Amino acid sequence: MYLTEKIKVKPTPYLDALARESGRCYSKVVSLVRKTHQRKGFWLSKGSVQKYMRHRESELHSQSVQACADSYFDALKSFFQVRKSNADAKPPKHTSRHFKVRWKSNAISHPKEGLLRLSNGVGRDPILLETDIRPKYVEMYYHRGAYFFSLVYKVETPPKQNTGITVAVDLGEIHPIVSHNGTNTRIYNGRFLRSIVRYREKTKAHFSAKMARCEKGSRRWHRLRKAKRRTLDKLNAQIKDAEHKITSRFISDCQRAKADTLVIGDLKGIRDRAQYSKKSNQKIHQWAFARVRHLITYKAELAGIRVISVSEAYTSQTCPQCGNRKQPNNRNYHCLACGFKYHRDGVGAINLWKQVSGLLFNPVVGALAAPIGVRFKWHLCRSA
Repeated sequence: MYLTEKIKVKPTPYLDALARESGRCYSKVVSLVRKTHQRKGFWLSKGSVQKYMRHRESELHSQSVQACADSYFDALKSFFQVRKSNADAKPPKHTSRHFKVRWKSNAISHPKEGLLRLSNGVGRDPILLETDIRPKYVEMYYHRGAYFFSLVYKVETPPKQNTGITVAVDLGEIHPIVSHNGTNTRIYNGRFLRSIVRYREKTKAHFSAKMARCEKGSRRWHRLRKAKRRTLDKLNAQIKDAEHKITSRFISDCQRAKADTLVIGDLKGIRDRAQYSKKSNQKIHQWAFARVRHLITYKAELAGIRVISVSEAYTSQTCPQCGNRKQPNNRNYHCLACGFKYHRDGVGAINLWKQVSGLLFNPVVGALAAPIGVRFKWHLCRSA
């Protein structure tokens, strides 16, 4: 699998020139494809566009120029897929003064140990970075007053384990992770994480209201926008840190339990199906479940744990003991048919585990132990 390492560099006139040249190349690709489609009625292929770009003079490495075409045709491919379900979708047409610069493997070399050389073509100064990583490709982009070099490199994953222990994961908006391994249920509390998200949204509204009372482009408007970005960057960093620590602790607990398989409920399309109150719908749309799922997936692969996805339809409504369905009204699940009581998210994790274990519609044997709560703390990353 591939991981990314970022290196922050202060802006220089040379880096600015590279970003502008990349923007010029990308804009040329956009205009060439768009005008051809408008006048001739067909879409140019990526190979023909790259062949055309090879004959144009550029201050970038030839592979960096080809990468501009790659970026556009990746976006165009997404447009063709979206157009099947949305007739109003529009093809990518944004032109840019500055654009990311990508160096492929042909433009990357290692003159000596601990030094990375990024070529910009014959007769032009290369970029030197101090790192021991040997990346597959490198991307440079500008963000908040600095340039970042993303080094994408390959790591070898350990062989998959075969212990026969499965852990099911129910992703939630209040509790980001609730797991069940057949005997024990763990609830990873996410109320602190929710408080940061809630404060972030209030901060957005606070600054937006102030900026709305200013003339757009005025000195005060620019000061408020700068303060808004600075505050949101700090809050987003705290949210990212909390999500990493919660998922790292969860994977560490799975390793201690010697689990070989993780089962995650598929939440695709949940925002389209959300038909609750205005406040509840807002929380669902702010819920970054895909990011939490991604963190769990790649960390599990690095630990040698396989990850599978199953449908979680009605898993929080079905009684694990008798199979009766009931819509819970709060965080506790109480089956009126058999009297089974348990935590609502724990019921979802249990039913996910039963699906994979082949025990669907089989009653739960014996009384389940009470869920184990894991509170969030700033040092929460691994098990003791």
